[in-house]
Parts: sequence; C-alpha cells; structure tokens
Amino acid sequence: MWRNRNFILLMFGLAVSSTGLWVGIIGNLEFLQKNVESSFLQALIILSGFLVGIFLAPMAGRVIDRSIKRNILIYAGIARCIAILFMYMAISENSVWWMLAYTFVIGISGTFSNPAMQTMIPLIVPKKQLLEANSVNVNIFTGARIVGTALGGVMLVGMSLFSLYTVTLISYVLLLISTFFIKVDEEPKKVDKKAKKENFITTIRELYPIVRKQPMVVYGIFLLMPAFLFLAGFNLMVIEISELQDNPGIKGILYTTEGFCVFIGTFLASKFFKDNPKLTYMFAITFIIATAQTTLFLADHPMMSIFSFGLFGLAAGTLFPVVTTIFQTEVPSDYHGRFFSIKGMVDNIIFQALMLLTGLFLDTIGFKYMVIGFGAISFLFVTIIMVRHLTTTTRKKGKSVALPR
Repeated sequence: MWRNRNFILLMFGLAVSSTGLWVGIIGNLEFLQKNVESSFLQALIILSGFLVGIFLAPMAGRVIDRSIKRNILIYAGIARCIAILFMYMAISENSVWWMLAYTFVIGISGTFSNPAMQTMIPLIVPKKQLLEANSVNVNIFTGARIVGTALGGVMLVGMSLFSLYTVTLISYVLLLISTFFIKVDEEPKKVDKKAKKENFITTIRELYPIVRKQPMVVYGIFLLMPAFLFLAGFNLMVIEISELQDNPGIKGILYTTEGFCVFIGTFLASKFFKDNPKLTYMFAITFIIATAQTTLFLADHPMMSIFSFGLFGLAAGTLFPVVTTIFQTEVPSDYHGRFFSIKGMVDNIIFQALMLLTGLFLDTIGFKYMVIGFGAISFLFVTIIMVRHLTTTTRKKGKSVALPR
C-alpha cells in the first residue's frame, strides 16, 4: 500500500490540510472570543457551515457520483484557499460578516471534499488493503487534530491571527498541489437530463433499497451511535472533568490519551479484522464503548478518567476503520458519493443534537447521572441490535433447513 503513489499523495494532502484545519479552528475560536460576546451567537456562527452542508449534501452526492473525484477535490481545494482570503478581510476589519462568508465556503467545500475522498480511496487502493488504508486515514486525522490544536495554541501566544491563518492557507495550497499529481483512471458518468431533480427525499428513496439489501451496512450505521453519543459531548465532558478534579492540566492528558489509544485501535483493526470483520466483533467493540461511558461515573478520580478516555479511544480506533471499510465494499460504487454525502449530513445533524443534549443534561441532572444514563442507553441499544441480529440469523437458518431437497 505504501508503494501506491496515489494513496501517499492523498494521505499527504489529508495530513497537511487537516492540521491546517485544526489550526484554523483555534483561530476561529480566538476571533469569535474577541468580536462576539454572546456564546449562543458564537455557536451559531460555528454551526453555520455545517447547516449549509446539510442542505447541499444530496446535490453533492449526485455530483460526486457523476464526476471525476480528483476534479471535485481540486475545486474544493481552490474554494478553501479563497475562504482564507475572506478570513483575512474579517481580521483586518474585525468583521463577523466576513468570517461568516469564510465559514460558509469552508462548509461547502467540506460537503464535497469529504465524501469525494471516501469514494476515491476504493479507486486507488486494492480491496484487500482497504481496512489498512482506512486505519491510516483515521490515524492521520487524529494526529492532525492533536498537532493542529497544539500548534494553533502555541502560535496564539506569540503570533498574530494573520500568521495563524497563513499556516492554514499554506496547508490548503499543499493539499491542492498534491491533488493535481493524483492520477486515477475514471470516466465521468453520463447525465440523464430527464432525471428528477435531486433532493434529500429522492436521494433517500434511491439509497434505501440499496442499503436495505446490505445488512452489514445497516448494522454498521446503527453500531456507530454509541460512539457518536460519546464524541458529540467530548469537549464538554473534558471541561466538566477538569472542573470535577480542579485540574486544568487533565484536559491535555485526556486528549492525548484518547488520541494515542486511537492509534493502537487502528493497528488492532488492521491486524485482526482485516480478513473477516464479523458482526460479533463489532458488537463487542461497541460494548466496550458503552463501558467507557459508564466508567466516567468515577471521573473525579484522575486515573479513572484517563482509563475511560483511553478505553474509548481504543474501541473507536478499532470500530471506525472497520465500519468505513464495510461501507466502501458493501455499498455499490455507483452510489458511494450519494451514500457518504447523506451519511455525512445525517452525522452532522446527530452530532449537533447530541451536543445540545449533553449540554442540557450537564446543566440539569449533572455529569455523573448523565454518563450513567448514556452508558445504559448504549448498552440497551447494542443489546437490542444484537438480539435482532441473532433472531434474524436463527430464522434464516430455520427456513434453510426446512427447504425440500
């Protein structure tokens, strides 16, 4: 796989652009803190890019399926570079409106580039190496998150916001250059001018019968929910734990521990689940995630909080590449763009809803009761799915035995 020139270029672009993205996120928070007093307005501005992406996702999926993926990545890369110019204007004029334009463009480019990258990986990597490739993908994004946030924090101490966004711009330019050198033999699909206009409803109707025939895909979608429940409130829980322990330094330890364990999890995934990602393994991994949630009840003890976040990182690092590989192999390639676009859109909606729910519970029932509740919900959720799977499997075996010879 590491001899695959296209894959190396794609991962290099992902590494530098993701690092730049996280540096930019640190800059976004600093700019908003200086120019917007209301926390609610700050949240709305940050979420505005996601909201634009939600509306464009069905169209983006159709465009990606019909077009050459490399071209999609190039256009998205150009849009990211233009977005930084808007941010320069926002800084020079202390204008939130220019930042809003920046957020919109970044959100639109991500709506096209993220699913396009997911659909390109199966085009440049052999099927037997897909799990390893997805593990590398998760590792790079996790490493970029750690390096990018640390770099952004350090730069804010002694450098201006202009310098910080210049680093982000350089990373986007490097992504764009590396994308130009990717060579994939791919023919654009013919456009049916008589086809119905694409929207969320028509896309769902088109995808539903395809996905329904692939039980591994359906189970994979549902088994990600407990992980989302943990990830959506990740930052809020880290802040709450630091207050419980009266230790600001625990935040960095928790982030580092989770990221390091993600690396270990992706290694385990590529090592042990490469040939046969059975559902029983996925159920076990999700039960570990539920356990990590529940053990946060003891998060006022430093070692237990570190253990919980490490356990989650280990399980999430194993689960995500396996599930992504299932999506890429089980869903027909002609539908990859639409599937990953709609999935990304739904994921964003779920994340925002769960993040608001986490904040509500922290203000009402408190941290300890919340994590116990989330853990119980995750255990119950996975148990129901597992029982349904076992019941369906038993019924199918019974029917096959009853058939006449």
